[in-house]
Amino acid sequence: MLRERKPAKSRGGRPSLERAADNDARILSAAAALFIERGVDATSLAAVATAAAVSKPTLYTRYADKSALFVAVIQANVAASMPPIKGFASEASPEDRLRQVGRAVINGAMQPVPLGLMRLYIAEAPRHGALVRQVDRMGREAALQTISRAIADPDDTGSLDPARVIAGNFLDMVFVPHQMRALLGDPPDDADLLHPTLDERIDTAVAFLKSAGLLA
Repeated sequence: MLRERKPAKSRGGRPSLERAADNDARILSAAAALFIERGVDATSLAAVATAAAVSKPTLYTRYADKSALFVAVIQANVAASMPPIKGFASEASPEDRLRQVGRAVINGAMQPVPLGLMRLYIAEAPRHGALVRQVDRMGREAALQTISRAIADPDDTGSLDPARVIAGNFLDMVFVPHQMRALLGDPPDDADLLHPTLDERIDTAVAFLKSAGLLA
C-alpha cells in the first residue's frame, strides 16, 4: 500500500525552480502508484496531493483534472523509459542498431511501473476508452521515433520515413507479443516455439525485415 504523507506547509510566495521540480516529480510518482493500486476512478486529486506531500492548490494549479494528470503520468513514464539515442553506435549496421535500440526500448517498457500502467490501460479501457487510446498512441509514437532515429542515416533526411516503416513492423512483430506475454505473467519458454525469448524474437524480426528488403 502507498503511504500517504502530510503536505508540507507552504511558506507563501512562488516556489524555487528546484522545489517546483521536486513537487512535480513527487506528484507524478504518487499519482502513478495510486492509479496502479486503485485505478483511475478510485483515485482522487486530493489523495494524490496527500500522498505527494503537496498542498491541493499546488496540485490543482498544475493539473485541471484527473485526465490531465493521468496523461502527464504517462508522458513522464514514456519519456523515462526511452533510451538515449546517443547511446547507440552510429557506425554499426542498421540491423545491429535495430537490435540494440529495439531491445532497450522493450526492456524499458517491461519495468514494473510501465508494465503496471499498461495493465491499468487495459482495465480502464471500457470506461475511459478515448483517454486510453490517446496514451497508447503516445507511447507507440515515442517508441517509433526512438527506433527510427536510431536506425535512419543521419546524413540522409529521406531515410527517416523508411526507418519508421521498419520501426513499426519491429514493434508489431516483437514488442507487442512480448509485452502481451509479460502482462499475463507468462515468461518465455524454451520448449514453446511460439513464445521465444526476446532475443529470439528480435533475431526473427530482423531476418524477416532483411528478407523483405527493408533493412539495407
